[in-house]
Amino acid sequence: MKTKVIIFVGGAFFLFSIGLAGTAYGQVTDGQFVLHMGAAYAKTTEKNAGSGFVGFDLYAGKMLTNSLCVGFGVGYDIVSYNSEGGLKERLAIIPFQAKVLYFINLSQMMQLYVSLGGGAYRAIPHLSREAQSEDWKIGDIAYTTTQPGGSVGIGLDYWFLLVNGVGFAFEYHLFSTDSENFFTYFTARVDYTLIRF
Repeated sequence: MKTKVIIFVGGAFFLFSIGLAGTAYGQVTDGQFVLHMGAAYAKTTEKNAGSGFVGFDLYAGKMLTNSLCVGFGVGYDIVSYNSEGGLKERLAIIPFQAKVLYFINLSQMMQLYVSLGGGAYRAIPHLSREAQSEDWKIGDIAYTTTQPGGSVGIGLDYWFLLVNGVGFAFEYHLFSTDSENFFTYFTARVDYTLIRF
């Protein structure tokens, strides 16, 4: 009987301790490092674009306060993809950005955030000869170029197992081209998130 009571009390104390730890470390806070990495669906809204395709992203930042995070992000987004008659055409964008995230606590283990980023965008088209002509550009892009640009976004992180989490985000990107127009695209992401002390 005493053994059962000791096991029950010990188990209850263990669960109570984990519950407190989840409350204490269930969110990213001041002084911690945060990492977001995952996959995305990317699509441009420009003329002559194909269907959207996959992308990948990585963001690492440092919390300056309990709400403000500053860091760097990089991605690889295929924003246009066509496959006809064995010929595959795609337009890939690689954003290199400095990003600021502002977190808003929704619950003990859930945080909403808004993001603002700026940096360089590398556009890499893999187009047929016909697509490289003036009439077949995707937006204003027909050749590899690097241009300045930025992004705005909104996301949601759900923290579980103390320092691990899953996140969802939507970002809108735009960057300049050699013409007077901007090239725009959006990404919808699913991320694995990690807190480091």
